[in-house]
Amino acid sequence: MVRGLAVLAAFGVTFILGNRYGPAATGAYALVTQTAMFLAVAGLVGLDISVVRHFSKAVAKAMPVALRSLLQVLGLGFGMLGVIAATLWLGGDMVWQSLFGDVAGRELLLVLCVLLVGRGGAQLLGGLLRSQHRFTLGQAIAALTVPGWTAIALATGIATTVEDALWAAAYAALASVAIGTLAMLRHVSRNEQAVTIPFKAVVLSSLPLWGVGITLNIGDWYGLVISGQMLGAEATGLYRVAMQVAALLQIVSTTIFSVYSAQISAAFHADDSQMAARLAHSAFRVSIIAAVPLAIAILGGGKFLLAQIGPEFIDAMPLLIILTIGQFAYAVFGPPGMVLAMSGHEKINLAITTGGTALMLVVAPLGAWVGGAQGLVAGIILVMLTRNIVAYAIVRNTMGISIWAGTARADVIPKLDERDSTDFG
Repeated sequence: MVRGLAVLAAFGVTFILGNRYGPAATGAYALVTQTAMFLAVAGLVGLDISVVRHFSKAVAKAMPVALRSLLQVLGLGFGMLGVIAATLWLGGDMVWQSLFGDVAGRELLLVLCVLLVGRGGAQLLGGLLRSQHRFTLGQAIAALTVPGWTAIALATGIATTVEDALWAAAYAALASVAIGTLAMLRHVSRNEQAVTIPFKAVVLSSLPLWGVGITLNIGDWYGLVISGQMLGAEATGLYRVAMQVAALLQIVSTTIFSVYSAQISAAFHADDSQMAARLAHSAFRVSIIAAVPLAIAILGGGKFLLAQIGPEFIDAMPLLIILTIGQFAYAVFGPPGMVLAMSGHEKINLAITTGGTALMLVVAPLGAWVGGAQGLVAGIILVMLTRNIVAYAIVRNTMGISIWAGTARADVIPKLDERDSTDFG
């Protein structure tokens, strides 16, 4: 629910910016915010995911977390975010031009630094709250607060320029950090009975999870960077709008992951590969059933929706068609990545996402050079589909699970506790 609202709020920001200020403004806002988010993910080195695993120990023991453990994690997280912000601040025109080209002016440097620290801090505190089973609040401060408040600020006239909108996002991120900190204090104590979380274990667990997170996040950011550098501000704005509309399909995959991931993980822990296969098949069916009408609605009503943003945004329709068809094709292969993650094959998952990222680094600029914005989008979709097809093939041939049929060869799948696995919390 929260993730769905976050997607809708982000689209609301894009809609208002595009309607009032045009594609160039939309592109500038998108590139700055997505860069801040990418740098935040890079700076956290997976801590926001690792704490979900390790700090959950306190819930299992029905005891508070030791204050020292919380301060260690927050100190490391904010320290690394601060280093990245300082590097940006001192990097000069060379760093700025390599990231933004002519899409965004350097006067936005300060707000970028504040935004990346705020977004990273909100991600980390969101993970800490989820570890204490504060799921709604944890997701809200990590995903919903920033786009929600920015949309309100734009709609009410509090923000009247792109820079104003970025500052609204930055203030919302800092507010999320404050709210998350206050909420987390309820779960910590200085008492000797408080649960001490081994700091070294948290850091070591974060590294493989960071690899997966960074490779997944780089796709959204890199597409915007290539568009900005090679195609200009207006093309970047059109690209962003098409991505935002097509992202409505991601609500389906996000919801399915939140519902089915824990159930599939429990099935593997019970050494019930048949149940895991049936659950994966159920997730696949629900995904298709939900994605078909949504894809039809986007394709049928996309031109009308784009026209409501502004007549110039109708030019984004070819991009939207490619993205929608690609997202639907992605859903056809089901949730193999979720099956790999929940069965403890995080190294395979990391290898697939890393390989996909390396491929994207080549395919995205090549696609933009050959076919402009449409070539860029087609290249990104191609990489995304290739990654999912490879994951599907591994799940079927190596693990013996057919997601389409909902069957499994139990003799192929070892018990979860016999593998080098990572609990994804």
